Amino acid sequence: MDFLNDDCHSIYRRYLVPTLGSALVVSIYSFVDTIAVGQYAGPVGSAAIAVINPVYVLQFFIAMLCASGGSIHLGCAKGAGKNKEANNYFTVSVIAVSIITCIMWIVFEINTEGILRLLGADGEVLDAAMEYGKVIIHAFPVIVAPDFLGAYLRIDHDPKRALGAVVTGSCLNMFLDWLLVFPVNLGMRGAALATVIGNALQTGIMLTHFVSKANHLELIKPFYFKRTASEIIRTGISSSFLDLGNVILLVLTNNQMQKYGGESGMAAWGVVNTTAVFAQALFTGGGQAIQPAVAENYGAGKIKRTQSFLYLAVRTSLLLSAVFTLIGEMFPVQITRIFMKATPEVLTVASPMIRTYYLSFPFLSLNVLSTYYLQAVMENKISLRVALTRSLFLPCVLLIELPLIFQMKGVYSAVPVSELCVFLWQYWYYREKMHLSFRK
Repeated sequence: MDFLNDDCHSIYRRYLVPTLGSALVVSIYSFVDTIAVGQYAGPVGSAAIAVINPVYVLQFFIAMLCASGGSIHLGCAKGAGKNKEANNYFTVSVIAVSIITCIMWIVFEINTEGILRLLGADGEVLDAAMEYGKVIIHAFPVIVAPDFLGAYLRIDHDPKRALGAVVTGSCLNMFLDWLLVFPVNLGMRGAALATVIGNALQTGIMLTHFVSKANHLELIKPFYFKRTASEIIRTGISSSFLDLGNVILLVLTNNQMQKYGGESGMAAWGVVNTTAVFAQALFTGGGQAIQPAVAENYGAGKIKRTQSFLYLAVRTSLLLSAVFTLIGEMFPVQITRIFMKATPEVLTVASPMIRTYYLSFPFLSLNVLSTYYLQAVMENKISLRVALTRSLFLPCVLLIELPLIFQMKGVYSAVPVSELCVFLWQYWYYREKMHLSFRK
């Protein structure tokens, strides 16, 4: 596949299916865990998963901070014919992700309970979160590895192997969720073990790429390490801040929901959060699908082709988000019952929460895609501003202010309002600053 000369539609289709497939199957991990735990432990289990979700998002942030920035620079270097420089970006990225992962692993091991309390756990929810979270934290590097490796398999023209690894690991995870939670009766610990084993299998399959004929990446003696690492982090921080911001946002939301909604609100939020993570993973997959081709074409100076990839991804994002929104508006009760043995109190809270939150998906999908595109064409400053605004500053302000007026409704309305505002800002930027029209 030639990123610089082949038909844009063909390249997009070839990368979209494996990338969305990987995102879809990875999200099923969270889905299946939440369903198994919710059916086993009821609303307490669902609330515990809501507490643990920020840990998963942080692990994804670590992986993509290094992989996204590294792979973009690698793609631009390849597009310019600088293969040694491309391998240097790969090598420094591997070293950086290893160092950051080890530091965070130690921090979480030292103070697991304190961190889970900070994430919104208390009482019975804390006990359940500790049972599940200890396993996930013990295996911290195993959770980080597949997302990091998958980004490099895509940039190295091997997206099908990444998809195959994710599908295989996910199937094993789903089977073990049933086996370990119910017949073996390990409960929440069993669901966590299933996730770790599935991720370990994914990692093993992805590593086979580097000993295959398809591999064009090489670990070399790094040069200009500090400068290269700085470039990787600066480029990766904008899209990765989507995930770091989500960690902070989830912590604040969990605490506000606990304050204004109690256990029923937290249980319903566990369902909304799990499905929202699933949706955002697919939207992220759309951005990741075009990023390698956009980066390489940008490096080669083919700006019109980068815009063609953007137009294709916008259509996909709007279609996916419309489907998610319609499902949420039509079937909020059914969605809740899939994830837990819901009490009447939980169902009363869940329906308006799902219907309101799902209205954010069309705007969220385009905001996420925009961040990946801006990052790939080296518009790092505006990309970082967008990421900071939509993932941290604006929603956090709204999460503090809106509940003072609307109580619990203000908590779950903060993100939809924030996504709408950021979408309007980005739409203005594309039209006025980048002179792009989406009427194509």
